[in-house]
Amino acid sequence: MTKRESSMARVIAAVVTLLCVSVQARAQDAAEDAVAKITQLNKDAVTAYQANKFEDARKSLKQALDLSDTSGLEQHPITARTHIHMGIVIIVGFKQRDLGIKQFKKAIEIQPTINLTKALVTPELTDAFAEAKGGAAAPPTAPTAPAAPAATQPPPAAAPAAPTTPPAPTAPTEPPATQRPPAATPAAPPPEGEPEAPATGLVHEPVTEGKKGSAISITVGVAPDLKFDKIVLAYRPEGATEFLGREMTEVSEGHYGAEIPTTATLGASVAYYVEADDTEGNAVGARGSEESPLVIDLGGGHASARHKSEEEEGEEEDEGPDHQYFAAFMFGSGFGWATGVGDTNHDVMINPAGIASASLFQIAPEFGYWWSSSLMVSLQLRYQHVTGTTDAFKNGTDYHAANYAFAAFAKATWKFGEEDSSFHPFFSLAAGAGQIRHVVTLKNAPLINGVTGCGTANSTNQTCVDTIAAGPILLGPGGGIFYDLTDNLSLVGEADSVIGLPNFTFNVDINVGIAYGF
Repeated sequence: MTKRESSMARVIAAVVTLLCVSVQARAQDAAEDAVAKITQLNKDAVTAYQANKFEDARKSLKQALDLSDTSGLEQHPITARTHIHMGIVIIVGFKQRDLGIKQFKKAIEIQPTINLTKALVTPELTDAFAEAKGGAAAPPTAPTAPAAPAATQPPPAAAPAAPTTPPAPTAPTEPPATQRPPAATPAAPPPEGEPEAPATGLVHEPVTEGKKGSAISITVGVAPDLKFDKIVLAYRPEGATEFLGREMTEVSEGHYGAEIPTTATLGASVAYYVEADDTEGNAVGARGSEESPLVIDLGGGHASARHKSEEEEGEEEDEGPDHQYFAAFMFGSGFGWATGVGDTNHDVMINPAGIASASLFQIAPEFGYWWSSSLMVSLQLRYQHVTGTTDAFKNGTDYHAANYAFAAFAKATWKFGEEDSSFHPFFSLAAGAGQIRHVVTLKNAPLINGVTGCGTANSTNQTCVDTIAAGPILLGPGGGIFYDLTDNLSLVGEADSVIGLPNFTFNVDINVGIAYGF
């Protein structure tokens, strides 16, 4: 290698080293930024929780967990703390103790030494946390230690085999189903029409269709050899991020039932799963899971997505909004560029041209159809009420100035933002026909071309205040924001810009109002 080549190699090595250091520093900065954001989201959640705003607290914690996943911080202590706070919110705010304990267990798996946040400790949370720690540390063969009650055992002749043949305690990572005593006798055949019991120990034919806005009954059969403490029906409404749950009750021998409530069936679908838990909260049998739930079509989704997992559902095309029709009533005012001759004083031109008001106000009702959850097509009307003008008197006749203008627009509106957020910015494009009028003062109107004055026969020589109309072709973009008050009702604020041709103007309307989806 020549001296020149050696020097070049050193330069390249130095550049590569600097790039590596820069990339590493940026990655470290990104991680630190993510930790700071997650920490702040936890603070926001605690503040909301202490104010009894449990849904706001849950949303902040969900954002924190999502950020943790995307930033590669799944095993970071701040993620463990986030699971602790999520468990607290779920137990206290939503009365879902079992789901809260699962969050505590996730925190303990990440950071075994973690404890409850001191400022939030209550006896209820202390008991739940102790159960989570006990469940996490319990040996896998614990469910086989006590003898099962006689009522749930197989026939007496084979019963002694259960305690004498426990599974080997050397496989702690096996699913709970493999840690139960083997059945001494075959399970009783399921009722006619039901499928055979799977390896999960639960017999359940998935419900695939339901009626929107109605409760849905879920029943499950239990294999005779399944040892459990309770059976839980977990369900998640469309648009929600967490499962809610209720304990199932025995409706007949070996069969348990519960209902998915009406409040969870207002969307296009609802997801659910059934889980049998032992006394320590460990799953010993299930149909579906939190990661891959069963899906009930409520008439607004695609049938092909009924049995798909969450990831597969996310890849399906947009299933559409809950409320497809849209009606809004808006009120506002505007301003724009005025040029040309007056509407009443046809022979007088405004000089100079300039910005003028579209006085006094306009009302703008809108009727639309949500083509998808993010795209709406609609028809918007614009009725403008004009005040402050003066009439013109010419050749012995009074000419009354215009006091209104009317236009209609076809619009396309794109809505943005998270589905579970109350704020949704939007962008629109509109094209239509009609007129927009601006109120102008014509300084050189009196005694021009036979006009003896502005006003009436009884009151001439007033200041000439006329209108100038633009259009009839009108088009332009707009934007604004929806703020959801309820599932059906929203506040709307928008700014619509319009170009008028061939009578030119560039006008901006500011409107506020209320919208209803149905």
